[in-house]
Amino acid sequence: MDQKYIDYAGQPQKVIQPWKAALYIRLSKEDLEKKNESVSVTNQREILVEYLRQHPEIELFDIYVDDGFTGTDFDRPAWTRLKADIESGYINCVVVKDLNRFGRNYTVGGDLIDNYFARKNVRFIALNNGVDTADDNMNAATRCISIGVTNVINESYSAMTSVSIRGTLNNHRKQGKFIGAFACYGYMKSPDDYHKLVVDEEAAEVVRMIYHKFIDGMSLIGITKQLNALGIPNPTLYKQQKGYNFNARGGKNDGLWCDRTVRRILQNEMYIGNMVQGRNKTVSYKVHECKAVPKDDWIVVENTHEPIIDKETFDKAQSLFNRHIRSSPVTKQTDLFSGLVRCADCGAVMSKKTNKLPYGTYRYYKCSTKRKQGKCTNHTIRIDKLENAVLTYLQTMVKLAVEYDRVMEQVNSNRINQKTNSMKKALDAQLKERDKYQKAMLDLYPDWKANIITQDEYLMLKANLTEKITKLDEMIENLKHSHNNVTPKNNDFVEHFKQYKNIDKLTRPMLVELIDSILIHEGNRITIKVKFIDALEELLRNMEKAA
Repeated sequence: MDQKYIDYAGQPQKVIQPWKAALYIRLSKEDLEKKNESVSVTNQREILVEYLRQHPEIELFDIYVDDGFTGTDFDRPAWTRLKADIESGYINCVVVKDLNRFGRNYTVGGDLIDNYFARKNVRFIALNNGVDTADDNMNAATRCISIGVTNVINESYSAMTSVSIRGTLNNHRKQGKFIGAFACYGYMKSPDDYHKLVVDEEAAEVVRMIYHKFIDGMSLIGITKQLNALGIPNPTLYKQQKGYNFNARGGKNDGLWCDRTVRRILQNEMYIGNMVQGRNKTVSYKVHECKAVPKDDWIVVENTHEPIIDKETFDKAQSLFNRHIRSSPVTKQTDLFSGLVRCADCGAVMSKKTNKLPYGTYRYYKCSTKRKQGKCTNHTIRIDKLENAVLTYLQTMVKLAVEYDRVMEQVNSNRINQKTNSMKKALDAQLKERDKYQKAMLDLYPDWKANIITQDEYLMLKANLTEKITKLDEMIENLKHSHNNVTPKNNDFVEHFKQYKNIDKLTRPMLVELIDSILIHEGNRITIKVKFIDALEELLRNMEKAA
């Protein structure tokens, strides 16, 4: 700002301040989407440069452009650089097209103009608003009110815009439209519709491998190490290699996988074709920090895109997360019974132990609660005996499922034949009835023309027959539909157990699919709880009825 001193004649004189100007330009994402030429970077630059041409006393130092940044906060790269140049003494004048381009935060914007710029002796000019803090002709109070009112209006516009945008985005989420900047690993945005996801087959193969390795018994750490050993780039590096301007939230990325990423993939419902959005939200239109949203408040729309993982595989993976699972430190492979064996009395997951003796090595499960807390009795079971018991039990269940399936297949076949014959008879009867009414309809017109019936009688009989034919058509269509959909109801227990016909060895995927828990009692007694218990009870009830 111009400084004053008193000359020898006692008259105040001005010292002309050399103005070093920063031209500041800002364009928000909303402006980019609207393609508003009046606030484009090019338009703003032309206006500001032309102003300097008309005011040669102001010398250009640099032009600072924040392209695609909101005005509701000042966490912008170009503005940060501009402020650093003010601190270094390179700049003492800031010129903007209008206050709206400077920012839409009433509190911060006002403080910068009224306090920060004043303390730093920085001249501030907003062309379209007629603001120039070096203009002695403008009353300070008037200028303060003018800037304050304009900033309040700009901020209120941001608030209303934020509410409108959030409402639109939530509507899109509820409709199952994808609104993220980047698709999750394994998918990409459809080139025909950016609100739809399509499978990225290269990444999808990695997702499938992660699920299959996990269900087969490999731990999260084991999967992570194998991915890195194979040289497979992690999701961040993969997207960057594909040309996306994508950066991980953590900042530095070395391209390596970590177990958190593997866990996230294994728990992401997007991979079964469900659109899951709204997991995070910004604090407000002024505070752009993200915070997590409770899972119950996520917006989930089912069957919006092609699944990479089937629902059954996904459910198996989720069931494993609910168990206390330990992997071998050498092989990184999950033990056969890990997370499944529990103490029948205290309910704790039992620990695997190994005893090496001169005459042999014994592996067994033991309740750790007694040793750690002294609150339980000594429950143990040798692993070889446990394996034999579980295998025998599952073989029995499999035989039950196979036999039931064979019997019910025959029963259902007979029922279907009976139902089909019954439907066919009903359908033939309805078709015969329709032919009768159709023939009567054809005979009406000649009877009317031959004066056998009057015109009123003709119209009344025609309407009556037409109504009956319409009802018969509906009944015939329903019978045809029922005939085409006569299928027996599947039993979940049977469907899952019968596929393991002739099993002679236990595998980890088999146990994960079929067994809920194995309870060890005192005296080596075992209780095996299988999954699909409701379906099993239904099966047993049906067998009792059949007997």
